Amino acid sequence: MRKLGLIAGEGELPAIMARNASLKGLEVVVISVCEEIDPEVALVASGIHIVDLDEMDEALEILKNEGISEVAMIGKVWRKEAYRPGVEEAVEKLAHYEADRADTSLLAAFVKNLGRAGIRVANQLEYLGDAVPERGVLGCSEPSPAEWDDISFGFKKAKAISGAGIGQTVIVKNLSVVAVEAAEGTDEAIARAGRLAGGCVVVKVAWQDQDMRFDIPTVGPDTIKVMLEAEARVLAIEAGKTIIVRKEDTLAFANEAGIPVVAVGEVETLEDNDKRRRSVR
Repeated sequence: MRKLGLIAGEGELPAIMARNASLKGLEVVVISVCEEIDPEVALVASGIHIVDLDEMDEALEILKNEGISEVAMIGKVWRKEAYRPGVEEAVEKLAHYEADRADTSLLAAFVKNLGRAGIRVANQLEYLGDAVPERGVLGCSEPSPAEWDDISFGFKKAKAISGAGIGQTVIVKNLSVVAVEAAEGTDEAIARAGRLAGGCVVVKVAWQDQDMRFDIPTVGPDTIKVMLEAEARVLAIEAGKTIIVRKEDTLAFANEAGIPVVAVGEVETLEDNDKRRRSVR
């Protein structure tokens, strides 16, 4: 049986990917880079290895010893972990030749390191099923024309910060940026925006030139929960490039909360918004 190495962070996505890979007939060997791992992973994996971020050379040895030539990477790894003593040194060693130490640069350096060992990193979409939606209104309600304007504005700003390697999410209101995601993550950025202003629109996009092998943006039920607490009104994600964890549950929760969820493929134009305004008059 062909083996797949699964390098797993926190959250539910490793279990989803492990199940889908198993359904494809693969034996799944998990290397977890966090101490807490979804118990469902153990129901699927043939083996689980816990490796600290400052010992990633050990992960490579495990893959070699298991005879694994393909891996997938999924799950949350908190950016703050890179600043731990020991991990900083490992990061510098790994990414010594990269232009910076942005998330994408660190992951790209790790992928290159695997490639030198003859290990291919799979496109995450190969093992995620229908968790990545195409363009459209995903829930039962649609944003207002003014909220569509904020989505258009926010999409442009989010693409700008993603292009600069800062983050993937902006929170906007009335064509003004309220908060920008950086190392603290999406949930903290939303909570911070909520402390400043209610009624915001959350826009999350992929990195510019997104590598589909790693760090695809992700939302889920916890995103909706944080939005409710922050009194945010709309969630907009980039179509075809954003994972929705527990998609049915997430959309049901958003519908119950009255939060429109939309997937946008390109920046919505003013002409599109004019059409929407005319349709609601």
